[in-house]
Amino acid sequence: MLEVSISQLWGRTWDLFKVNWPFFRTLLVLLPIIIVILIYIIVMVIFHLIPIDIIFALIVLLAYILLMPVIVRAGYLVARQGQPSFGEVFRDLSSLLKIFVYELTLLLILWLLRRIVPSGWDGLDILVVAGFIILFVWAAPYYVLSRRAGIFSAIGQSFSLTWRNFSKVFVALLSVIGLLILGLLPLRLGLPVEVPVLILAGWLFYGLWLLVVGSMVAVFLPLLYFALTGEEGASHA
Repeated sequence: MLEVSISQLWGRTWDLFKVNWPFFRTLLVLLPIIIVILIYIIVMVIFHLIPIDIIFALIVLLAYILLMPVIVRAGYLVARQGQPSFGEVFRDLSSLLKIFVYELTLLLILWLLRRIVPSGWDGLDILVVAGFIILFVWAAPYYVLSRRAGIFSAIGQSFSLTWRNFSKVFVALLSVIGLLILGLLPLRLGLPVEVPVLILAGWLFYGLWLLVVGSMVAVFLPLLYFALTGEEGASHA
């Protein structure tokens, strides 16, 4: 295992993000718009059969499921190669399909967790358990992309990797959560009187924040995987 601190990993992430910002901007802005439009056209065909609130939830869920494998592979290629082309992300469709199956499996596990929890549990209890599940399976997509494991064996290897490096992984994922929450601070500071324009500006800022932080997290996680497994990633100066 390479001895790389979390701060060093974030520094390397920032270096790679700056170089690949146009790449991520195209990926995370244009691609979601195309996916949402296509899904919207499909679900509108059956509009009279599904309530509008379910349609909205379905669009968000399908967009997430379809977009996540692309983001995961893009971040992996940036972390591994430094500056991949847009076409390389879609070149290996079998890898995208495997990550797609992994995402569905994880969502199914989380859905089952919600269904089988004891009646006395509240939302926070469920969130903590779901967080620990994600904590232990975070590296599975990168085992798949590295061709070191199949979909389900990758989950087991991710569990083993996290268990052996629990403190480092825990701190790393806490830093990810911290960055996501940090963008919400302008919204939580509050105003004496609610001003719609300022509220809208705050949410627009958070959307931009998620665009930047989401891109960085997509690179940070495979860099963490490379550091813990000793695989070779992108060099940086």
